[in-house]
Amino acid sequence: MATAASLLSNIRKIFGDPDSDFISDAVGLDWLDRAQRRFCNKVLPLDEIKDYTITAKVNKFDLPTATILPVWLMWYKSSTRKLDYVPPSTWADQEEAWPNATGTPENYTVLRRQVVVGPQVPQTASSNSTASGAITSTGTTLGLVAASGTFRSKGYVKINSEIIEYTGVATTTLTGAVRGVHGTTAASHASADTVTQIDLQMLYRKSPAALATGNSPDIPDTYHEYLEKYALYLAWLARGDSQKAGAALQEFEQLEQDSLRQTGRRALDNALLIQDRKNRVRW
Repeated sequence: MATAASLLSNIRKIFGDPDSDFISDAVGLDWLDRAQRRFCNKVLPLDEIKDYTITAKVNKFDLPTATILPVWLMWYKSSTRKLDYVPPSTWADQEEAWPNATGTPENYTVLRRQVVVGPQVPQTASSNSTASGAITSTGTTLGLVAASGTFRSKGYVKINSEIIEYTGVATTTLTGAVRGVHGTTAASHASADTVTQIDLQMLYRKSPAALATGNSPDIPDTYHEYLEKYALYLAWLARGDSQKAGAALQEFEQLEQDSLRQTGRRALDNALLIQDRKNRVRW
């Protein structure tokens, strides 16, 4: 995969600045960062998943710092359902309709960098048990004091800072464990450590990591020309050549439209998958 340094070298060559007299590393990286952020906002979002456990009557959850926009929230406590988005401007009306109510959240909104679920707040805390013995970082069967009747037949649990996916439940074990999912790290856990069911899962759009010369962009090589064109547009704009800047912007916008068409099928597939999850009870 091409690095930011190789992209900058190509940009300087096209721009006519092989000695970096005008496009320094710092300036060029800033332009590439701006291009990549725009790309991930408009064309190809970097998707990640954040799992939350529910504490009774707590319905607000801090967003990860790199979040651009939540795509969907899934609620798992009593059934598998996709929560519907409610604009922040109408959230007060939602809350007024259900004062101090508890039950199963049906909607969510985003207020001040927090996801708020409701209008009913969770009625009970997430199910939990304790480890019946030490758990290694590679174990795929988790021994618990109680499992069957406590946890869903498959799903996610949290032990300390690790999220674990499992596919089966026996009387005192969770089986088919996949360790360290959703950006967490597999770790060893002690006997009697608390194991808590995950009841809320968010798929969200993530900002790309800032570039350094030796790093590669987060987006695939296929779309690197997109970054170069946008950086060239900014370079000509900074030089004060409006004609060349306009030409570069036109080429960039054409690439943007082409990329949107290419990713449209992917977006549709994701939408259908979300609807499929909404219509089926899977847990």
